[in-house]
Amino acid sequence: MKTAIIAVAGLAAAATAQSTVIDLSGITVDAAAPTSFNVNVGQAGALSSLDFNVTVDAGVNGQNLSWGSEVFIGLTHVPSGFSFTADGNDIDLTDDGPNDLIFGWDNAGGIFSFAGSVDLTGALADAGGDWTVTLIDQFDDFGPDHQYLSGSTITINQVPAPAGLAILGLGGLAAARRRR
Repeated sequence: MKTAIIAVAGLAAAATAQSTVIDLSGITVDAAAPTSFNVNVGQAGALSSLDFNVTVDAGVNGQNLSWGSEVFIGLTHVPSGFSFTADGNDIDLTDDGPNDLIFGWDNAGGIFSFAGSVDLTGALADAGGDWTVTLIDQFDDFGPDHQYLSGSTITINQVPAPAGLAILGLGGLAAARRRR
């Protein structure tokens, strides 16, 4: 009985979500030259959710050159091709279904914020590897269009790979058995 409790406790501890935080703070986006970079999620595991905590100054520093509705964020898992988009007001007018988040921001300049999570359980069996992050302003206002303010992040959340959980559980059983 004690052995089973130890093994279950080991599995429960290992089953906690793995997270990769992408910091967007201070990134300025100009529609004439979209910003794109790669982030590596080193651990294997199924995608469980994406957490957004973004604050955007649309019209950088009060210049009101852009609108909140023009903000676009694209996330693409390079190994699988899985993609997810989030944008100010779905200017592209395409419904990408569950892989499309619309912030609902206005056709006006100013500071816009969004904090929320998108459940993507079952969408991607292994979220490990490189992700391409693409930040676009969907209309060129001839200069910096928007900027991500301090604390702006996207978090990729995963559930550990089942094989890893099984190995941890067997290790817990073996360790408990040796003590007898």
